[in-house]
Amino acid sequence: MWSSSGRKHKISASIANSPAKLANKALDVTIRPEIDDAFFLPRFAESGALLRILVMACLLGLFLTLVPSEAFGAFSGEQLFATELFVCVLVLSFALVADLLRPRLISDSRRQAVFVCYLMVAAIVVASTIILNQLEVAAHLIVWDAGQLWRRVIHYLLLAMIVSAVLLHYLYVREQLVVRKRAELYARLDTLQARIRPHFLFNSMNTLLSLIETDSERAGVVVEDLSALFRASLQASGVVSLYDEVVLCKRYLAIEGLRLGERLQVEWHVPEDEVLQALKIPSLTLQPLLENAIIHWVEPSAKPSLISVLIEWSAGEVKIVVTNPYLEDKPSFEARPKSGNQMALNNTHERLQAQYGRTARLTTHRAQGLFTAYLTYPFS
Repeated sequence: MWSSSGRKHKISASIANSPAKLANKALDVTIRPEIDDAFFLPRFAESGALLRILVMACLLGLFLTLVPSEAFGAFSGEQLFATELFVCVLVLSFALVADLLRPRLISDSRRQAVFVCYLMVAAIVVASTIILNQLEVAAHLIVWDAGQLWRRVIHYLLLAMIVSAVLLHYLYVREQLVVRKRAELYARLDTLQARIRPHFLFNSMNTLLSLIETDSERAGVVVEDLSALFRASLQASGVVSLYDEVVLCKRYLAIEGLRLGERLQVEWHVPEDEVLQALKIPSLTLQPLLENAIIHWVEPSAKPSLISVLIEWSAGEVKIVVTNPYLEDKPSFEARPKSGNQMALNNTHERLQAQYGRTARLTTHRAQGLFTAYLTYPFS
């Protein structure tokens, strides 16, 4: 029997928010914000996409200049310069306007967004052609001729539509590749979350059964900790405060500590709670590092093993270092076939890069009897 009615009430409330009910809520979320952000128009000012598109546009301009020339002797350097100047002005102007209108375009359907892009291109072409014509007239390079002006406008419009069709198709294909890659990533993450480490679950259930008979108060704490872990697992696609992530990891370590006893020792070197609450991290990012240390290094050892967790934040970067002793006679972790935990580490690295870009890193190092996992990502 439970020794405390208050504890029993807490456990009942914890079970009321069980993973089964949370799963039903999670099913209502059909679009991940990270995938929705993979819009076919990149942020030109924040990536190398502008340079790649400029190179493609210049190559296309060269192609359109060479096609009308039946022989190489008919090739005109002036015509090539004019065409390349035209496509570069077109791309740069479009990139500027697209970045300004991007929040609005994201909210529209893809067809509407493409239609607006064509309208932007047409407006840029007409405006730039008229301005160029007026400058040439003002410089007395040509004589004003309305008919000639509109022929130039139509010519450049057709040229712009061809260039735009190729570039927009390239951007659309790029979007599909990004979405597919992220979908595959989240599918692997969902698989890991669905499995929820069966050995950990079975071990926790065995620990709980033994505690019910001997220490009902502690058994209630274990139920609450397990409920928190399952809840976090089902909500692992979100971002939480680093404080909540640390608290969750301490719950996980408390459960494992009941099973491993004095073999599991942990020391924390973390900033103050106010700093941890201000910092953010993808949910269940730190926990796989601790689980990896327990499964591969603490469990096989008969001696006490100290896991050290260091968290620092400086110069706009969060650094997390997890260190634990490793057994010299164990096979190399990198040489063994990929296990669920190694897959979890790989997915953690991919999640960080999907969230924070290539500046986020997760690396491991073995030296002087210590296995160290380094996790860094930008946060300002």
